[in-house]
Amino acid sequence: MPKKSSPPMDAERRAEARRRARLQAQGRPGEEGEEQDEVEAAPTRRPSTSMVQRLFPPAAPLPGKPDPLAGFTYSGRLRPVVSSLWLIPRNLLAGVVMGVLWAAAYIVTIQYASSMVGSIASFASFGALVAAGWIGWQRPWLYGFVAAVIGYVIYTIYVIIALAGNPALNQPGATTQAALFLFTNGVLQAGIGALAGFYGGYLRRRMADPTA
Repeated sequence: MPKKSSPPMDAERRAEARRRARLQAQGRPGEEGEEQDEVEAAPTRRPSTSMVQRLFPPAAPLPGKPDPLAGFTYSGRLRPVVSSLWLIPRNLLAGVVMGVLWAAAYIVTIQYASSMVGSIASFASFGALVAAGWIGWQRPWLYGFVAAVIGYVIYTIYVIIALAGNPALNQPGATTQAALFLFTNGVLQAGIGALAGFYGGYLRRRMADPTA
């Protein structure tokens, strides 16, 4: 003769059946649905990024290229700065050679400002910065920035030599105004270099992977 289940057991089974029925009606059959809801409800924390990383995010890896920071072991608070200094000498073609080309084109642009030669040189100077980002696949914006800084240092030396002994610099405040112009223009060119380099790296990634 079969044993009758106790009333408490029947009550628990009925309660469990009602709970499962409610979950099924809500489209969440079983405990897996509850666990999934708890995971979805948990707040996700976004990793904190600096302003520089937001403006110039790391470049996506190119097909067939190794990790740009392979062999770099520093993990301190200044990792972005130290890694940039570590990367610069590892691609001198992007930073130094493109910087020299930029300086030559920029000097021609200034000397022939109102001619076709100056216009062509202006495009060439910007193209050198874009090429720095294209060649410097490890960190495109960085190499565009470095090329602009190196090129502008060369241009500044050229200006100092060209203006040496110029009577106009003997006027009161003329030297200060010239130095202020060189500084502000240098900051502007460095910013343009970073943007142009970033664009060059973007073009290379797009051509390597159109879906990126």
